[in-house]
Amino acid sequence: MAQQTDSNPLSQDDVRRLAVDRGDALNLNKILVPLNGYRRSEQILPFASMMADWFSGEITLFHSLPSTHPARGARPGQVHYPDAPHDRGTALATAYLEEVVSRLGPHGVKSRWGIATGDAASMITSRSATSSFGIVAVATVVRSRPHRIVAPGLIDDLWRKTIVPLLIVNPQHTSLNGTEPQAPETVIVPCLRGVDDAALSTASAIAGASRSKAKIVLSKSSSTGDIEDNLINIFSKDEVEIEILQGGNNLLGQVHALQAESAGSWIVVGSKMRSGLRRSILGSTADMVARKATGPVVVVPDPTVMQKRNRSTREATRKLASSL
Repeated sequence: MAQQTDSNPLSQDDVRRLAVDRGDALNLNKILVPLNGYRRSEQILPFASMMADWFSGEITLFHSLPSTHPARGARPGQVHYPDAPHDRGTALATAYLEEVVSRLGPHGVKSRWGIATGDAASMITSRSATSSFGIVAVATVVRSRPHRIVAPGLIDDLWRKTIVPLLIVNPQHTSLNGTEPQAPETVIVPCLRGVDDAALSTASAIAGASRSKAKIVLSKSSSTGDIEDNLINIFSKDEVEIEILQGGNNLLGQVHALQAESAGSWIVVGSKMRSGLRRSILGSTADMVARKATGPVVVVPDPTVMQKRNRSTREATRKLASSL
């Protein structure tokens, strides 16, 4: 186990400015929060609000409406009239999102809202690309492999399409129900593929902004001495104290145990964002982390995956705009 301590700490004002600048550089101060109108989806709000506070940022609440009302187009030859049900849906969604904004305001949370029409995951991804959001925050249950093959949910679609990190909270977890969420004292980072700069940079920014310590859990095959200096360099930029732990045979179990031991702790994990059958057959470390986590998890896509998806999303958005 290796530790790094800060022998020359900055002032609180300097640390605050550093965190704000870091969040701005990574766009972590621009948070997109999809809401579906159910109470469970709102359980992400305290965590998104924390990030907005840490990085002096803003939350955008987002709701996606179906393209047509489910009752329309059911019969062959049906005449399509102006979509009054859709208009009512827009009015209801507007009233709902404005009400949520009014609840966040007294707590000092800057927020706005937006509505789009179309597939939820596609609309979220498109909005992320065109408005340069740095993270999508969602309260959802990560389904089991058999379940998501038969009935994939929003998180499965986002896993396949997202171009930005995902902040995921499981609303079914008992530790999140009925208790006020705490700011983290620890940010836990599992490193299974050596040094994942994208995930580590995000973890460092979050730890620095929340004034948390970071625990880096290396895979059993990693050599601590080979990467310790690199890790210290990454986290020292944000004035973060780190602890480097050598993972055992059950690294994921160790990560989940660390989160359970430290109330309010967050996990930040990198991912190649496998989806569909590849994700079900080959598995996904980030998927297993998110499914069993007892608190917030930030999944950071591999930069290559992000770049490829970003190009595809922008191209699809341009084609859609030119066809209108």
